[in-house]
Amino acid sequence: MHKLKIVELKEGYEDFFKKNKHLVFHTLDYKKFVEEAFGCKYRLLAVLIDDEIKTILPIVNVKSKLFGNKIISSAYIEYGGFAGNKMYVNDLIDFVDQKCCKQNDYFEIREGLEMFNNNLISSKLIRKNLYKKFVLRLEGQVWKGIQKSKRKAIKKSLRYVNVKELNFLDLNLFYELYCKNMRDFGSPPYSKKYFVSFYENIIKKKKGKIYGAYYYGKLVSALVGFCYQKRVHILIAVSDKDYLEYRPNDAVHWIFIKWAIDNGYNWFDFGRVREGSGQFEYKKKWGCELKDLPSYFLLWKAKDIPLVDPAKYDLMVQVWRRMPIWFTKLIGMKLRRELGI
Repeated sequence: MHKLKIVELKEGYEDFFKKNKHLVFHTLDYKKFVEEAFGCKYRLLAVLIDDEIKTILPIVNVKSKLFGNKIISSAYIEYGGFAGNKMYVNDLIDFVDQKCCKQNDYFEIREGLEMFNNNLISSKLIRKNLYKKFVLRLEGQVWKGIQKSKRKAIKKSLRYVNVKELNFLDLNLFYELYCKNMRDFGSPPYSKKYFVSFYENIIKKKKGKIYGAYYYGKLVSALVGFCYQKRVHILIAVSDKDYLEYRPNDAVHWIFIKWAIDNGYNWFDFGRVREGSGQFEYKKKWGCELKDLPSYFLLWKAKDIPLVDPAKYDLMVQVWRRMPIWFTKLIGMKLRRELGI
């Protein structure tokens, strides 16, 4: 009889990666990046059959006196979930349910690899389609698939801006642009430590890049993304609002896409999006495929699914936009850490 056990992985599962489809958040480099950036514990749970790894699930325990406690796969990124053999998904769900139900409000799985189907999904989970995602397939005539108005904007932008990869010495300039842009969005920023950790654990390991657009030597736009398993996944896009007429955001997106095509990548993932938002309309013009991006919930102390209604936070957003940048830097990372975003 085969022996099943569930353990927390620390190292030594490269053979599993060679045999199984997975995403960047399943890797040890990503684990180190998140742990250094947020000061949290990023756990990689695994089902072992006769000491062979079959299925992996990353989880983070997100704690907050203000927002409550929860388990998220995966916190601090829009995707999460399992890698490996689908047959053992429910064993990991049951394990988390038994070990974490007393201390937390709920368990959320931000599904990334579409491991669930009607036959295998645990009856404990509740599915919610809170977001969509836009993904660009990098094959054929990608340029021609972009809307004509967007192609025109890209050409215009490249006459005015110069796009290049940012390195460690560029992080100070990038971070100031990022914090200013996040304040204008009405959203809390990550700390500079987050980007230092991204550079050390992701960029140096060739799992990510940051592209920047310069207007006469001034950094006016930047694009941050993972580059892993033939897939680029965009994390952050920022631009200086004083230079939007030159469309630098279009330039950094196209140069990143072109790099991905030239280097044999198959997908350019624009990340999750809410229908009806300004980002939805922007991403749609790149000729992407629109796909579901469901989340799955297991409720413990919580009585209802924690839904985020943007209208509820409109006043908070307006107030945040009026905060001094130094203050947003001071409390932004704490808010992100405790929200799990």
